[in-house]
Amino acid sequence: MYRRRFLALALGVMAAGGCGRAGDSGAASAGRLTIVAPAGRGQGWDRTARALAAVLRGEGLARAVEVSNYPGNVGVAALSAFTAARGAFAREGRLLLTGMPMVAGAEIANADSVTEATTPLARLVGDWAALVVPAHSLLRSFEDFAAVLRRNPAEMMVGGRLEGGSDHVLYGMIGRCLGVDVRLLDYAGYSGGTEAAEALHEGRVAAILGSARSFMPDIAAGRVRPLVVSSAERIEGIDAPTLMEREVRLEYTDWCGLLGPRGMSPGDREEALALCDRIDASPRWQAVCAANGWNRVYLSGDDFRQWLVTETRRTRGVLNELGLMRSIDTSCWGSCVGRH
Repeated sequence: MYRRRFLALALGVMAAGGCGRAGDSGAASAGRLTIVAPAGRGQGWDRTARALAAVLRGEGLARAVEVSNYPGNVGVAALSAFTAARGAFAREGRLLLTGMPMVAGAEIANADSVTEATTPLARLVGDWAALVVPAHSLLRSFEDFAAVLRRNPAEMMVGGRLEGGSDHVLYGMIGRCLGVDVRLLDYAGYSGGTEAAEALHEGRVAAILGSARSFMPDIAAGRVRPLVVSSAERIEGIDAPTLMEREVRLEYTDWCGLLGPRGMSPGDREEALALCDRIDASPRWQAVCAANGWNRVYLSGDDFRQWLVTETRRTRGVLNELGLMRSIDTSCWGSCVGRH
């Protein structure tokens, strides 16, 4: 059995309120700031970007903030348009909202990787996943689920959001950890969590993967049964073990972070990193995270860049094993956090 950790949350990367870079206290506000959201207005990435913009305005961290939308193709178009640094960050800064779907989209499109095309700044928040089955399912536990996969990986259809996205990659990593042939996994991708849930209740799939918090109402109502969650510790309100408890050495969060343009000067990068520190320490941001059920998984600077390099390599490996290292229609992707 493979023993590999997919989304390791390194010790000490969880941000403590008020942490910042040396000399950051009392730092001046940024000038005009543009947050690029790789989604149409009102879609998942856009909602997260606008929540972030509201915090920046409310805390006085920037004198003017706007959100610019680049919908479609998992943010690859936004990534391409974002590559070069322009003016000084303190006068007219630009930040690109990013997450696992953009990392995967760039790999599938055979474009420059996120780390090559930008200046990685910070990972902000994440959304834990859960694997659920209908209440009447014969799969009573994760052990039952794993036994079916080990016996015949193609025997069971599992659903989630679109092919190549966060749920699909997680399924591939679970298969890897269980020692099954990932190429044989049968996965059905849907345009969103609602469509995946309908497929589950109609019997078109045996189980679905998705945002753990989005399943809570159906779990509480007894319509679905959680088999496992992807967090490091059990999630309040979900009576299910973690993957680690079931000896699947895997933690996974649908993370969301910020990138700067490629070629930022050292001074501009420090300005941008100081702003990220102040965002994470902001009481308003912490309140937004709590209200939306987002988990703060802050990691910045060189630590984030190195983590992202490793994350990209692991994602590329899973996509290759899933047979997805080719151009596919990804126009409906863009999960990040903030989807319902």
